[in-house]
Amino acid sequence: MSDFWKPEFSASQPKPGTPLPQPTDEDVVRALVEIQHASNAPLPSADSPIHVVAEPSSQKWLVIAAALAMVAAAGYIGKQQVAQLAKLAGPQLTRRSATPRTSGPVQLVAEQLLQRVASGDATSADEVLAHAFEWTGKTQRTPKSDQLVSVALNSPDLHLREAALQAEIALDGVTPDEAGLAYVKGVLGNPEQRAWALWMLGALANRGVDTDHTAKIIEAYLADPDVSVRAAAVDALGLVATQETIPMMLDRFRNDPSPVVQERAACGIAQSGMYTSAQRMTAARSLVDWLDDSLLSPQQHAWTVQALGDISGQHFGNDVAAWRRWYEGSR
Repeated sequence: MSDFWKPEFSASQPKPGTPLPQPTDEDVVRALVEIQHASNAPLPSADSPIHVVAEPSSQKWLVIAAALAMVAAAGYIGKQQVAQLAKLAGPQLTRRSATPRTSGPVQLVAEQLLQRVASGDATSADEVLAHAFEWTGKTQRTPKSDQLVSVALNSPDLHLREAALQAEIALDGVTPDEAGLAYVKGVLGNPEQRAWALWMLGALANRGVDTDHTAKIIEAYLADPDVSVRAAAVDALGLVATQETIPMMLDRFRNDPSPVVQERAACGIAQSGMYTSAQRMTAARSLVDWLDDSLLSPQQHAWTVQALGDISGQHFGNDVAAWRRWYEGSR
């Protein structure tokens, strides 16, 4: 079966209707400092993190900082010229002590945390869960963040998956509230972005945003004539991961006419998605009962055996009696 699936969405293209995030004064000045750093100016020591801010009376230096950041980004002048101009603003910058979490650009901090989450660090996962939504509007999806989130989403550790899910919501600029839900529901009407919207609905529901209502929206797409939409809806239900969604997943595995949807449902039940071990054991009862069901196709039968292996860690192959003994002994 396939690994956890996540729809692609270009971080370089803002989602329709989404206003571009506006930098704060602090962000602008920090951008200027980074330009200075890029020209090989001395960096602060690692053991004394700083928080760069502008003095209240230095609004003209914010204008200079913004102008420098824009012309540098556009490539109109080189790093040496930028560094020379940046010195003008140097005396207007002050340093205040801060925690390491806020000492660097938000995107960099986010990707550093995700790097540790992807490597299995539970403490960093706690940090992401506590602060990821503060990244909203200040970060975006990049190839690097996509890779790190995907690694974490495929972790066997549900805690790491939760952190990756919460990070992805923030990286996509969606707020974890009714306003964010309303926005995603609006995007759902665009066929080109429907897979992303379904995935995001599942993520928001998992994070507690109107879970029951959101699950019903997703459920409506399980009967869509488009196979790819039904597959995306199954993936989204795997993210919702409530007890009520298990029968829906089992039904799509058994009764959907498309092998693509069948595999996604089996994978969501067995190894991907956000179901707990106890919830997967609930699904295992039906899977064991279906092992000798002649109405299942050979491919469905093979996926049933594989799903049970993923849930149980056991390898009984086609030995139906052994699977039944395992299930009865695990209850």
